[in-house]
Amino acid sequence: MSPGDALLTFVSVFVAALLAFYLDGLRERRAARAWVREYLGFWRGVLDSSRGDRAANAEGLARIATALDTWLSEGTAEPVWSDVDTVNVNTAVSFTPMLLSAGAGVVPNELVGQLFVADANAPALLRRSEYVTRLFDEYVLPLVLARVTALAPEQRRAVEKYRDEFAGLCDQMHHYLHLLDEIRAELVGLGA
Repeated sequence: MSPGDALLTFVSVFVAALLAFYLDGLRERRAARAWVREYLGFWRGVLDSSRGDRAANAEGLARIATALDTWLSEGTAEPVWSDVDTVNVNTAVSFTPMLLSAGAGVVPNELVGQLFVADANAPALLRRSEYVTRLFDEYVLPLVLARVTALAPEQRRAVEKYRDEFAGLCDQMHHYLHLLDEIRAELVGLGA
């Protein structure tokens, strides 16, 4: 075998190997795109289905706020005791861990940013919900069970603190739901 033939054989094998790697990478990118489309379609379905629950949830939150306001109004107005309650936020929404691998290159940067912001807000919402629930269980629930209408000053402060934290939780939930609406709109725009 001459040096020219050896060089031609080497170049041919090199080009064939390079082409094989390129085609394998192309296949993987196509598979990643299909997987990401399916993954984002799943989340769009979840977000679409949860939109119907919002009106009922908003109504429940409003009843709790009204009951607390009635209870704290001047005089000894008795609230609707069954409405004096707490909210436990259970969110398992975590968009980004699955997208941190090959999928991140397929998703538009703006959507990835929105997904990260939503993911970053979820733990804070959960912690605040836990805090509000602890406040309720420790300070408010005993008063509700005893149906105390004439609140002593320290009891009034505890119920006011709970009402303020509950209102903050509601605001945080509305902000989070707005983030989810923006993500849903982006997913609809992508056709996911």
